[in-house]
Amino acid sequence: MKQEGFSPAYQGIALILIATLAIVLMNTCAKKASAVHGPVEMVFYRGLVILTLLVPYMITTRSAELFKTRRLKVHLYRAAVGNLGVGLAFWAYALLPMADATALMFASPLFVTALSPLMLREMVDRFRWGAVVAGFGGILLIVKPSAALISNPASLIGLAAAFFVALVDIALRNLGRTEDPLTTVFYFILFGVLAAAPYSLLYGSPPAGKSLPWMVGIGLFAALQQVAKTTALQVAEASWLAPYTYTSILWATLIGWLLWGDFPDHFVVVGTAVVIASNLAIIWRK
Repeated sequence: MKQEGFSPAYQGIALILIATLAIVLMNTCAKKASAVHGPVEMVFYRGLVILTLLVPYMITTRSAELFKTRRLKVHLYRAAVGNLGVGLAFWAYALLPMADATALMFASPLFVTALSPLMLREMVDRFRWGAVVAGFGGILLIVKPSAALISNPASLIGLAAAFFVALVDIALRNLGRTEDPLTTVFYFILFGVLAAAPYSLLYGSPPAGKSLPWMVGIGLFAALQQVAKTTALQVAEASWLAPYTYTSILWATLIGWLLWGDFPDHFVVVGTAVVIASNLAIIWRK
């Protein structure tokens, strides 16, 4: 009897689970490296590792046409907001417990829905607006607004990272109509390296000693998640895969507890549950 392989849907689920774990491991490496290196340096060295792997792959397995584009300005915008988002996320993970920072990043789909009428000319019905409002209510539980935010704005940095990630998602909807995913990733990483290079080379310090494996890990896990996520979206629908990305909170909580002894308080747990439920409601409505 002939055995059939996994269906595309299950392949997509497996790949998105790998990508989600890789993102958490990348941020874990960033948190460990933050004792020596700042966010700008992490963006720079992350990009160098990815380009070292990506460029030979593009040259040997795909057409040189992948390096050509007629939409350089759009790539530049996507790279600007994308690398700002990455840098802010690294900064947030350096300042916050793993689970708290991960929960704040779940605000990104809420921002996408809220910005869709303005930036994508998409209609958002009352149900989805209600889910957005409820989701941001959950974010307030996680952030716990108080005067202390002025002196320690770590949660606001995490929210800013989520906002820029939302801008990336909106830009990718536009670029995805004409550009190969590898072309988009290449220009995103290249522009990030070029932008971060002056500060990193003049004021930063090269990875060495205990920080070296963490900095290399940032790049390797970033490359893995890019490949796994891109492939997952090629074989399965995004709405089918989205719920599985929330497994990141489980990995982040486990790693935060094992490495730093952190465990989210009840406000973060309840707030995260509300945000995830709101995002799933938006997906279901679509």
